[in-house]
Amino acid sequence: MALLVRRDEAQRFLDWESAMRALESVMIEEVEGNTFHVPPFGGSKSERPTFRLVGGGLYGLRRMGIRIGGAAQLFDTESGELLAIVAGAGNLRIGATMGLAARYLARPDACAVGLLGSGRNALAILQCLSVVRPIERVDVYSPTSEHRTAFARRASAALGIPVTAREGPEEAIAGADIIVVGTSSYSPVLEVSDLRPGVHVTSMGMTTEISASVILGVDQFVAPSREQEIDSASPAVHPYVEGPLFRLVQEGRYDPNAIVELGSILKGNIAPRNGPSDINLFRDSRGGVGDIALANWAYERALEAGLGIEIEV
Repeated sequence: MALLVRRDEAQRFLDWESAMRALESVMIEEVEGNTFHVPPFGGSKSERPTFRLVGGGLYGLRRMGIRIGGAAQLFDTESGELLAIVAGAGNLRIGATMGLAARYLARPDACAVGLLGSGRNALAILQCLSVVRPIERVDVYSPTSEHRTAFARRASAALGIPVTAREGPEEAIAGADIIVVGTSSYSPVLEVSDLRPGVHVTSMGMTTEISASVILGVDQFVAPSREQEIDSASPAVHPYVEGPLFRLVQEGRYDPNAIVELGSILKGNIAPRNGPSDINLFRDSRGGVGDIALANWAYERALEAGLGIEIEV
C-alpha cells in the first residue's frame, strides 16, 4: 500500500525552517557521497511543451523518487516499494534552498535585496531570506511594468517591508547586500561589473542568466552539487542552450573543482567567503534530491499523524 498525501497535508508539516532543516541534511549527504541524481527532463515552453521531471536518491534515508509537476513519487531504495505520492512539498524547495545558502553566505548584517525577476518563485525566496537575515527593503525589476508593480504590492503586504518596483535592473541592484536572480533570460542579466564588495548573489533561473564574468570574478562559487551544476549548464539538458559554466569548463578556462558544494560549508570543511570585501555566488542546481527529501519529510510526518489516504498500486 502507498500513502497519498495531499498538498494541504504536506504543507501542514513544512514551514520554511523545517524545509531548510530537511535540505541541510541533503547537502551533507551530497558531500558524503550518499546521493544520486536523475538528469532533469522537460519543462520546455516550445510549441510542444513538456512537464519538468526531476529526481534522485538519498541512500542515507533509503529514499529515491521523481517529481513531475507538483507531485513526487517516493520509493524505498532497498525494497523498491512505492511508499507515497506527495503533493505540494516541492513548492518550498527553491526558496528554502536559497534561504539556507544565504544563512551561511550572506553577510550577517545584510538587509537590502535587489531582485531581478518577479516570477512564481520570487516571493518564496524573499520570505526565506527574511527568515535568515534582517531584510529591511527590496527593490525589484522585471521586464513587464505591470507585473513587477503588482508583485511589489503583493510582496510588500506579505513581508511587511517596502518592496519597490524599479524601472531598470541597475536601479534594482544598486546598494543591494543580496542580489537574487530568477529569470528566463537566454542572455546574461548580471555581469561582474555590476557587483560591489560584500554582496551575495543567489541565482535559480536559466543557467544563461549569470555571465561568465561573474563565474570567473567572484571569490567563491557555491552550489548544492558540483556535478549537477555543471550538467545543468550542458546544452544536452533543458533548455538546450549552452550555459557559460559549461563553456568555461569545456574550454579549460575554469576548474570545476573550484565550485564549493554547500554541504562542505555546512560541515565546516570549507569556510564561507562572506567578509565585507568578498563576493560570493550561489546557484540552485534545479531540483532533484531536495524535492525527494521534502517529500519524505512530509510523508513520514503524515504517517505518524495518521493522515493521508492509503491506496493500492
